[in-house]
Amino acid sequence: MIQINSDWEEKTTVKKGDYGENLVHSFLESKGYVMYLPTTKKAHAFDRLAVRNKTEILIVECKTKARRTYFEDTGIDIRHYEEYIHITNKYHLHLFIFFIDEYLGEIYGNFLVELVKPKFIKGKQYPLEHKNIIYFPLENMKRDIAKLNKEDTKYLINNSTRNYEYK
Repeated sequence: MIQINSDWEEKTTVKKGDYGENLVHSFLESKGYVMYLPTTKKAHAFDRLAVRNKTEILIVECKTKARRTYFEDTGIDIRHYEEYIHITNKYHLHLFIFFIDEYLGEIYGNFLVELVKPKFIKGKQYPLEHKNIIYFPLENMKRDIAKLNKEDTKYLINNSTRNYEYK
């Protein structure tokens, strides 16, 4: 009998992440993509594979997190970033990172190759590495991919693990 680690699936951050992944999944399906997702309940290389018209393949990574409060940027773990770079370089596939942001009430993101383009903003050189996180400026994002409705925003705020209030 296969046992699933239910403790993992009950974590607030996992529930919030799954919720964001499902929002992006529905959005991409509405744009004509057929979605593939991992069924094995353990660490996986990426969140989804999206295929449209059997000619366009997209690796989809979802980050259900708000932008930073005091900086106009958001980031991901450097370890994950390095894994994504390896996958895109080795397999020559496009990887798109979606950020599901309850603070701004929207889904935004971009292709990894666009996110890493150097940019100097308000005295900071991006991409910016700090404490095992690599930050990308919101300026490098495709904004307003989708708006979050009130129910989705409320769910994400209620399941936030931030230790301070949104402004």
